[in-house]
Amino acid sequence: MRKTISLSLFLALASCSRHMVHVTYPEKFEGLTQLVLASQTTTVSFVEDVSKSLLAIFRSHAQVKVVSSVTYDFYLDFEKDGYDTQLDRKNQILHFEAPPIRVKKPVVHESTVSFPETGIFVNENKEAVKILEQLTERFITEGEVFLEEERVKNKCHEKLEEYLAGLCNEFGYDVESIEVTFRKKDDRDPTG
Repeated sequence: MRKTISLSLFLALASCSRHMVHVTYPEKFEGLTQLVLASQTTTVSFVEDVSKSLLAIFRSHAQVKVVSSVTYDFYLDFEKDGYDTQLDRKNQILHFEAPPIRVKKPVVHESTVSFPETGIFVNENKEAVKILEQLTERFITEGEVFLEEERVKNKCHEKLEEYLAGLCNEFGYDVESIEVTFRKKDDRDPTG
């Protein structure tokens, strides 16, 4: 059974030291297992080619075009990945090795469908429904691509620093700077 360690306990431990306390926990923040740091909403479009045949002789071709508004949330999973932190009380620096940034399954807000090409043997509406039912899975890889962009990483870094500064302030700890580093997925989790 895993126990829950709160950041307040970490800070209480840190206050007992004159110089530096080093704490590593695989556990979660009390009451907080995930922290969303950034979101990105974008428009994604694609065209799916559909072919149908009748008696293997006659062939019909159609296209289904989908345009969707999709939101990706980038987050930390404290429960799954853990974290590592050091508070240098002498220099008033909080060092925080954060879990790897992950991306949640995308949320599809709205989609429009059109048919640039139609075919005699193709039921375009039925094909469109099949495509729409699989949109979330289709867009997962797009989120992984966004996760590699510097602006997303910078936004996550900035938001985590703000969050940690707020916690230090809430618990009355004077910290002049916060140094955040993010682990890569494969550093502790071989399944990624």
